[in-house]
Amino acid sequence: MVELFSEIYNCYFQVIKSLTKQRRCISEQELSTYIQENCFEESILYLLPKLTENGWGFYEKKDGRFCAKLSEDFYVPLTDLQKSYLKAILMDDKIRLFLEETEIIKMGAALTDVKPLFTPEDFYYYDRFSDQDDYSDPGYRKRFRIILEAIRSREYLDILYESKKNQRIYFTCLPCRLEYSVKNDCFRLLAVNSCAGRRFQIKTLNLSRMVQVVRTHNTAKRTPDVDRYLKKSYCSEPVRVIIKNQRNALERAMLQFANYEKSTRKLKDGTYESLIYYHKGMEAELLIEVLSFGPMLKVVGNEEFLELVKERIKRQAVCLKCKK
Repeated sequence: MVELFSEIYNCYFQVIKSLTKQRRCISEQELSTYIQENCFEESILYLLPKLTENGWGFYEKKDGRFCAKLSEDFYVPLTDLQKSYLKAILMDDKIRLFLEETEIIKMGAALTDVKPLFTPEDFYYYDRFSDQDDYSDPGYRKRFRIILEAIRSREYLDILYESKKNQRIYFTCLPCRLEYSVKNDCFRLLAVNSCAGRRFQIKTLNLSRMVQVVRTHNTAKRTPDVDRYLKKSYCSEPVRVIIKNQRNALERAMLQFANYEKSTRKLKDGTYESLIYYHKGMEAELLIEVLSFGPMLKVVGNEEFLELVKERIKRQAVCLKCKK
């Protein structure tokens, strides 16, 4: 299942497709650079060996360079497994946030006789909060679609928002990015609420707390550099973890921490070091995600985060003793 997603449905597939369409020979260094520029930083650990060694066989080596083996008319039809995966995805309420109802009906009709690879009932989430977003709510779906379109067109929105203290706040903002939290099972919006030259402030808003979203039809000339701002808000020292690549821990970790900026390198056979960058607003969620890996992942820094890990483990040990 993980291989089906990571190799076909995310950027790995797009990068490999783009590379194999280039009808020229390419050096290993050029391959490496292209992967680093178009994938995640740690993708080089996985993709390069698959492309240059005895992996997927897309290339053949000639005079020290790699040449695509695929012909001009090469086409890959959907496999039964891919159709089964698509059928399963259509059963997820979240897919209706991104597709029009007519598109869902059309895809459903094309996959009528296909058995889904899995169903929502096949999953049990033991570490999620209980107040997740209601994706079936028509109002939520309408607000989501307005936000999604506004991000694409760089349009300012008027938002009526209810805070945790049940106070209603009205403001105009430029939506920049939607983020999904696995642990909270909710979507959050990163939005700019003021912009003057290069100085701006980014707010993180829960979509479930939005009461009303109205289009303004006013657009911005450019989208602010959100990544640059987020980097400035990071803690001075990243979380440093050592990953033992047992039980497919490395691949699971890369998926688990995909929404964090990170740097990963191989230390020795079966062991990797990853630096995970975060700000205080991410800390509680990151702590839960790190602890979910058990002995496959060891936190070795920073000291402040390491203390949080120790405190959480001590509390869990006390709870276990009380239950006995």
